[in-house]
Amino acid sequence: MRFRIIIIFSFFMNLNANADKNDQLLSQGKTVYNDKCLSCHGSTGKGDGPVGENLSKKLQPLKKSSEKQIIDVSNAGKKDMMPDYRTSLTAEQKQAVAKYIMEALDKN
Repeated sequence: MRFRIIIIFSFFMNLNANADKNDQLLSQGKTVYNDKCLSCHGSTGKGDGPVGENLSKKLQPLKKSSEKQIIDVSNAGKKDMMPDYRTSLTAEQKQAVAKYIMEALDKN
């Protein structure tokens, strides 16, 4: 019986630790997004930022992209539209911003 209680307790502690890590990742992603992406992609991720609204080519809503696509574009940039963040953002920051876009962006 005591062994079962320990296992159940450990399970819930892991859930809590994972939730905390997810919250930290989303918070980091929001910070990076606000610093690097907001001016073009806007608060909704639909290209409605002050710069994005004035571009001749309409930006695709970010929610139509996968996390992998967001990370790939952040590495490569978009010719004449978006700088690459290959060296200016860490892999963790790119993952965090992709996670923020997919999980939290349209909730704000």
